[in-house]
Amino acid sequence: MAKILPVFLPFASCGNKCIFCDQQAISGVKAENNLIILAENQIKTWLSYGTSYDEIAFYGGNFAAIKSFERQRLYRLAYDNGFSKIRFSTRPDTINNETLAEIKDYNISLVELGIQSLDDKVLKANSRPYTNIQAEKAVDDILNITECGVQLMAGMYKQSLYSCIDDAALLAKKNIKTARIYPTQVFKDTALYGMYLSGEYKAADLADMILAAGGMYAHFTAENVQVIRMGLPVNAAENSQIAAGAYHKSFGDIVKTFIMLLYMDMGGHVRYSGFKKTGRKLFSRNYELYSDIKESDFKDICIEVRRNYLENSKRFIKGQAASFACKLKSETNNR
Repeated sequence: MAKILPVFLPFASCGNKCIFCDQQAISGVKAENNLIILAENQIKTWLSYGTSYDEIAFYGGNFAAIKSFERQRLYRLAYDNGFSKIRFSTRPDTINNETLAEIKDYNISLVELGIQSLDDKVLKANSRPYTNIQAEKAVDDILNITECGVQLMAGMYKQSLYSCIDDAALLAKKNIKTARIYPTQVFKDTALYGMYLSGEYKAADLADMILAAGGMYAHFTAENVQVIRMGLPVNAAENSQIAAGAYHKSFGDIVKTFIMLLYMDMGGHVRYSGFKKTGRKLFSRNYELYSDIKESDFKDICIEVRRNYLENSKRFIKGQAASFACKLKSETNNR
């Protein structure tokens, strides 16, 4: 996997603030009016560590909506620092003929779309200014030129568990390259925080987020989509600005363990201990006789899990899978 130098441009040209979003708290980078100086300082800091990088990424904000002359300067800054490969994240509503031409002209290696949901009611309720049709078209248009990644959320305001699983199932079929899965966190400096305090929004339970992320992970991995993050980075998730939300620093490991528990429950003869050795605890019989698995085995395992559990996402969140999610949640309290 490519080693990427990340540059964060919090709230840059967002135009509106989604009810759940606090990019400064997530990235640890303070918003700055001068985007060039903000980017330059971050690049200088990362390069000072002596690490070599394969490409540079502009994250946060809404990159394709930044003024054209500023985008050109950011590209030039990347080139001047020795980067020939550039990727960026943006919203689906900024993908138009102009930005598509720019993606092609500057040989952008990957565009990551902050889709979050494909349910129009959820998008509107969370102040996301586009529709599911726009989001899907943006993915298709980007894939005609370069690689595409997506970001999806679970536990959003007015979002059902099966809705986010179905979103992943649809997008996984589109030959995208990468995916990120984020359980919703309640940051204090957001509209969602006020809704949480009033009782209008109930923060998602960890077991529910394990279920949702597990279903999403299975769909993506079965289709060879690289899930490059599940949950916020540790430094962001331990931020004092978070008031509520399902989080654990080992969330990605927990979700993978969840998938393996489903597979072993199906009769999969593998030796997988996983988070807090849960796999070994629950499937100890003949454990030592089974074979260890490799990371490359997860695709085939997810294909089997999807075939056996995910034909109907509504049934998935209420069946045996739910008991495994609850078991893993209980293990998080045994520190």
